[in-house]
Formats: sequence, C-alpha cells, structure tokens
Amino acid sequence: MIQIKNNLRTLIMKKRNKKILGWSEREISQFLIWDYIENFNKIKYYNTQDFLSDRYKTFTQKYKRYKFALDFLDSFFLKLYLKNKKEEKRILFQNIKYSEIILETKKYYSPFLMANGKERLFALKNRIGYLGIDNLYQYVYNYLIGKDIKYLYQLNQEVEKRLKLLRPNYIVLWNDVLPIERATILASRKLGITTLEIQHGIYQSNYPLINGRVADYILVWGQSFKDLYIKKGARKSEEIYILGYPHLIEKPGLNQRKKRDYTVYYLGQNFEAYNKELINIHLKTVNILNKICTNLGIKFIYRPHPGENVIALKKKLLNISFAADKEDLIETINNGDIFISFNSTALIEAAMRSKVCLQLVNYPLDTDNFERLGVCTKSFRTIKALEEYLVKIINLPDLNNFKPKFNNNYINISYNPGQRFLEILDILDKNNRDNEKNY
Repeated sequence: MIQIKNNLRTLIMKKRNKKILGWSEREISQFLIWDYIENFNKIKYYNTQDFLSDRYKTFTQKYKRYKFALDFLDSFFLKLYLKNKKEEKRILFQNIKYSEIILETKKYYSPFLMANGKERLFALKNRIGYLGIDNLYQYVYNYLIGKDIKYLYQLNQEVEKRLKLLRPNYIVLWNDVLPIERATILASRKLGITTLEIQHGIYQSNYPLINGRVADYILVWGQSFKDLYIKKGARKSEEIYILGYPHLIEKPGLNQRKKRDYTVYYLGQNFEAYNKELINIHLKTVNILNKICTNLGIKFIYRPHPGENVIALKKKLLNISFAADKEDLIETINNGDIFISFNSTALIEAAMRSKVCLQLVNYPLDTDNFERLGVCTKSFRTIKALEEYLVKIINLPDLNNFKPKFNNNYINISYNPGQRFLEILDILDKNNRDNEKNY
C-alpha cells in the first residue's frame, strides 16, 4: 500500500516537473552552477567562482585521502539501516545544523543524513542512517576547472542513484542554491520527492533573495521573511511556511553582575574570504574595540567566524583574547554580557536570549538596521558613537534596561522548532493525500 501511494505521488510530481526534466546542457549547467555564481557576483564583495572552486577542491582532496575507508563504512551502515527500516516513512536531512528538529522527527519518521564529515558521528551516536556525499564535490570541482558538462551529468547520476536507494518522503535542505543541493533537487523532481529548505540565515532586504527559490517549499523564521519572499516575487504564499527560529531559545534570568565586571564579545563574519581588501577594516575594528574595553576596565573577547583561519588571524591580532576553540555559540552567549557585530545572525540570537546587542555598521556593505527591525539594542555607524554608548552602559548599576524587546514578527521564537516542523509535515501530508484523491 505504501509503495502504491509513493508511486502515485511520483507520477504527480513528474507531471508537474515534466518541463524541467527536458532541459538542455546549457539549462542544466545554469541551474546547477551558474545561477549561484551569477547571483552572488551581484553582491560587490563576492568573488564567487574562485571561492567555490577553492572550497570544493579542499573537499575533494580530503575525500581522496580517506576514500576507501569512507566508501566501505558508508556502504556498510547504509545497508544496515535500510534493512532495519523497510516500512517506515523516511526523511533525509542535508546536515546536522538543525539537530533538535532531526531528533524530534524520530517519533514519526526514519531520519537519514547527507553526511560529509561530523554528520557521520552524529548519525552513529543517535542511531540514524546516512548517505555519504564526500565524493560528489569532485564533479563540481572538475566542471569548474574544465567546463566539461560530463561532470555535471555524473553528479546528477550519483545523486539520483543515492535517492533511488533511499526513497525518502521528504528531503530537508539548509540551502537550495549550491551545486550539490541543486543536483539533489533536480533528482528529487525526477523521482517525485518533496524538498524543503529551512532558512539558514538572515536575509538583507536590499539584496536579491538567492536562497529558497527552487525547493518545493521554504520554511522561514518569521512573518517578515515570508512577506519579503512574496514582495520580491520569489515565492507564492502557499509555498511558504513559518517555522520560527529552528533552535530552542532559553532566556537567562536578570543580570546580576556588577558594573565594570562585564564581558564584551565581538562576533566576526569573515567578509575578507570574498574580498581581501576588507581585512584591514576587520583588524582595525577588533583592535580599537579591544582598546576601548581595556580603557573602560571591561573584558573583550573576539569570537571568530567558523570560516576564518584562526591561526593566521591570531598572528595579526597579537594582543587580542579569542574565544576558546571548543566554545560553541550558546556557551559564548552565556559567557558574554554585551555583543557587537556588523550583521551576524549570532548577534540576533544573542538578542533573542535577552543579551545587550550593539550593531556596528562600519563596513562598506549594505545591511538592514537591526535596531529599527527590533532585534538589537542599538545600531551605530561609527566606533566613536558605540564607545560613548558603552560608557553610558557601564555607568549604570546593571544591564537590564539595555536589553532589547525582541520583535517576534521578524523571527518567531514562540514555537518549539521540532514540534512546529512536524506540524508543517502533517499539513503537507494532508495536501498530498488531497492531491492523490483528485488525481
């Protein structure tokens, strides 16, 4: 019975996507590669093709180093989990970014992961099946350096082979713009598998919406982002669901620390990975903020972006205290009192947790004003203005009057993310059943 329903759903999806399945070589390469590169090149600080090529070269080299061991382990564990999960509904997650949601789905689904690193350890620890994808990066890299379409066909074939083996009911992505994710969507359309993208970062209103345009559905963080997709003509209302923030937010109690006993974190963003000229602004900002905090008698710590070369950065910031290597974001937020950044999502997450958050808009890049959006305490154009505000903060007895009143319309933090995700799947299941009746 389950197989009959799956076959019927496949026929419906294939009929809907018949036009896409007949694409030419140019259309395939545009969809998989050039749409991403051309759209990101519209943002001035991106050198997208070089960035993508370098990144996928690194992934390819790592895979070749451990190829035989990875291939053996991946094949062994996949067969093992498929054998034990024959009749269960399956849901495939791209990675472990939203681990709370993945674990919640175990109540009603058999979750699997697309694994290319630490996802394997998470899968084994939580008894979740996985598909190894390390070998897929080589096809993208080979295409970028040789422009031979055969590598994109090989990519599509490899992805389709994996999905045919697993046959998930849903695939959940954290982006729908990068090549492997696009290949996954292409194969899913051919096989009649529903794809969803969970919004993975904040979108600036002045930039084009690059993510969330081609998955079947986009799950956004709040009403404001749903409105943004509709306003820009990127999605129809019925293709958008409000998931809320995809992590549980536990707010701390009132701050009892004495004034001048505060810790300030600056949250890095690694813009220089795309434009090396921005490194000077980065270094200057960190050094000046450290000097200001030292003069005010408060502690300053720099938290690097996950993509930054910390070893190289420490050589350039000799007198700066860095966050501990194993300190995760939640630990950082719990350890800090005041957070400063340009437009980091981490700054907004600190605001969700009732921390004092200051936006320093001192890069030559467009960004939304977080203070006007209601997701930070104050926004500044200059370090001097920020310094004057810090003086004001430490001269008052506590921080409680400086904590932002968070705008739940921008990012909804009232939902339990795992429960809300399952509610959305129930709605989609009902819609699919209705479509099957009308087919």
